[in-house]
Amino acid sequence: MEERRLADWGQVRLDHEFARARQTIYRRGERSEDMIVICEGWAFRFMQLADGRRQILSILLTGDHVTALAPFQESFNFSVQALTDVRFCRISREGVKARLAQQPRLIAELAEFLIVEKKDADEQLFDLGKRMADERIAGLILRLMDRLDLRGEIHDQSFPFPLRQQHIADITGLTPVHVSRVIGGFRKRGLFEITGGVVTMRNLPGLRRVAGLA
Repeated sequence: MEERRLADWGQVRLDHEFARARQTIYRRGERSEDMIVICEGWAFRFMQLADGRRQILSILLTGDHVTALAPFQESFNFSVQALTDVRFCRISREGVKARLAQQPRLIAELAEFLIVEKKDADEQLFDLGKRMADERIAGLILRLMDRLDLRGEIHDQSFPFPLRQQHIADITGLTPVHVSRVIGGFRKRGLFEITGGVVTMRNLPGLRRVAGLA
């Protein structure tokens, strides 16, 4: 999927790079002349306080732009870290702007990313403000499942899930201990299992009810 999207940019310069898990791909406030796209693997956007407390803003999967605002800004208020080993590419911002002028259909694709980015941000804000711990975690897993389903990465109700309890805590605004307790409760209720970085869904309707999506 990501290769098709990158091919749409025609002669725009593509610089491919590789990052190991936990390696920083972009640091908050850095000036960049490029738009970054995840070509393979998982990464995440985050903001961090001086004492180390961190809020993960979004999970980036294969084919995702780090941000759809990249063609219009030189720096951002977040950082990006590889969650797994990641292959990513840098696309020249000026080249992107030129292609947007030449092919208006690409504007629609970029607008789609902007809409998804805004929708995800609103959903997370609602999670942190109003949803209970079990609702937050159930919703996170279901949203990731839906995104992976679009990429054809779900097999026999199982899908990759490299997030650790600390990642889930940093997304949902909970402590790792609280996350462990909630996930343990889900397992006992027969909703899903997490083993070796893979989620196996056992009761999808039940998990949707927990998340308030049934």
